[in-house]
Amino acid sequence: MRKHERKLKISIILPAYNDSGNLRRNFKKIYKAASKLGNFEIIISENASKDDTVDVARRLSRLSRVRMILSPIGGRGGAVKRAVAIADGDIIGYMDVDLAVPIKYLAPAVRKIEEGNDVVAGTRYGGARLKRNLDRLIASKAYNLLIDLVTGSRLNDHQCGFKFWKKEFIKREARVASDSHWFFDTETLLDAQRMGKRIYMLPVSWTEQRSTTVKKSDVVYYLKIMFAYVARKGRV
Repeated sequence: MRKHERKLKISIILPAYNDSGNLRRNFKKIYKAASKLGNFEIIISENASKDDTVDVARRLSRLSRVRMILSPIGGRGGAVKRAVAIADGDIIGYMDVDLAVPIKYLAPAVRKIEEGNDVVAGTRYGGARLKRNLDRLIASKAYNLLIDLVTGSRLNDHQCGFKFWKKEFIKREARVASDSHWFFDTETLLDAQRMGKRIYMLPVSWTEQRSTTVKKSDVVYYLKIMFAYVARKGRV
């Protein structure tokens, strides 16, 4: 599809926490790929960074079709929700600015929404190349298995930082979703299943950009919020 044929507007959200380096390295690639979509906007949702992300984002927001919002409160889910609230697109999505998921998947994700899906979620476990440390891989696999067992979800990846939605669905989710941190991704996918929405799991390659370890507090957080979701809404 040539860009002048696209009537739907695309809103691309970039949550940014201590991401000044990633913005400097990758924003040009993201902007170039977005430009090929035709009608687009990019929203940089700064997320209580401690580096110079705000300064970099402010400079980038002077470009055509780029906006930024600031938040003194951390949490990726909150950063995405605040950006969704102001997004103008018919299709709204977000991606991690470190491009752990390569930018080449942007156009296919948008196309799958245009084909009638309500949600397109990247999956790192669909056969594409996956590069991450063993600790994180085991934790991710265990999390997805536990989510499926506890909630009845039928998806194999809930936390990949690459998701696109129809406006009607995600605008509502941004208002009603209870979590503003890492569970937000999972919550939107669980709600989509409960509502009978069409979900397309897009196999993506993934290269881990940040070396992190799984902390006990993370495990406790996920277990508490997972069971709280089921207690509040039931299994999907």
